[in-house]
Amino acid sequence: MKSWVVMLMALVLLGWVFVDFAFFFDHSLGAPKDVVIPKGMSLSGVAHLLEKEGITSSFRFLVFALLSRKTTPIAGQYRLWPGMPVASIVRLLSQGPPRVRVTFPEGFTAEQMAEVLEHFGVCRKEEYLAFVAHPEHFARPWLFGAKSLEGFLFPDTYFLQVPTPPSEVIALQLDRFEELVLPLFSGKEALLHESIVLASIVEKEARLREEKPLVASVFLNRLQKNMRLQSCATVVYALKKEKGVSVTSLRERDLVFPSPFNTYLHEGLPPHAICNPGLDAIRAVLEPAQTDYLYFVLQEDGKHAFARTYEEHLKNKRGAP
Repeated sequence: MKSWVVMLMALVLLGWVFVDFAFFFDHSLGAPKDVVIPKGMSLSGVAHLLEKEGITSSFRFLVFALLSRKTTPIAGQYRLWPGMPVASIVRLLSQGPPRVRVTFPEGFTAEQMAEVLEHFGVCRKEEYLAFVAHPEHFARPWLFGAKSLEGFLFPDTYFLQVPTPPSEVIALQLDRFEELVLPLFSGKEALLHESIVLASIVEKEARLREEKPLVASVFLNRLQKNMRLQSCATVVYALKKEKGVSVTSLRERDLVFPSPFNTYLHEGLPPHAICNPGLDAIRAVLEPAQTDYLYFVLQEDGKHAFARTYEEHLKNKRGAP
C-alpha cells in the first residue's frame, strides 16, 4: 500500500511539473527581481513573499514545494523572474543562493581583495574597506589594539554566496587566520601584531619562498641595530594608500614621500601591515635565517643578492638590473 502511495505522489508531481512548464511558463518573462529570503522565514512566509514580489502565486509554490518535499528554502538573495516555472523556483530556493569561488593570493592588500569581491558581486568595495578600517567591530581578543584589519585577512580560497555582507566575508577570513596563524604564536601572543606587520613586508619583498627567511633576517637585523628598514614595498603601499598612485618602480623623490608608512623616512615598523601575508612569510619572521646580512638587492635572475656591509651592497647593486 505504501509503495502505491509513493507512486501516486510521484505521478502527481510529474504531472504538475509538466503542467507547470507546458502551460504556466510565460515566454515573455518580466524583468528579473532580486528577492531576499530572510533567515528563519517559514515556507508559507516565502510563498507570500514570492506572490507579493509578483514572481508566482503562493498556492502554486506551496503545493509544489510540499509535493516535492523541499520545504526548507535556504536564506539568501535570489534573482527570479515573474512568470518563471514554479519547479525552477523551488529548485533554486532548495539549492541555496549561487556561490562563487574567490581566491586571494598571498600578499594581496585589502583594497585588492575588495576589488575582487566587487568583481564577483559578493559585496561592494567601499563597504568592505569600511569594515577593514574598524577592527573594533569584530570581537576577537587578539585584534585588541589593531589599527586596521590589513594583515589579518587571511589570503586563501573562499566559496561565497552572491551577495554576502562584507562583515561576514571578513569574519570568514578572520576565522581562517585564527585556525592557521594563531597556533604559530602559542606562547608568543605578544609578538603577533608586530610580526604580522613585518611578515607583510617580507611577503612583498621576497619573490621566492626560499628567500623569505633571509629577507626576514635582514629586517630583523636592521631593527636590532636601530636602522631604518628602507623597504621599497612600504613606499609603494604609501603611494597607493595616500595618493591613489600605483607604481611598479620608485624614483628618488618617491623615497622622501611624507608618510608614516615610508620606512626610508621613519625608523621601526609602519603603523600596520602593508598586505595580507601567507604562512611562509609569517613563519619566516618567527623562524628567520641566522645571518648578519643588512642589505639585499634584486638581481636579473629574480633572486636577491645579500650583503653584510654597504660597500658589498653597492657592488651587488652594480650587477643588478
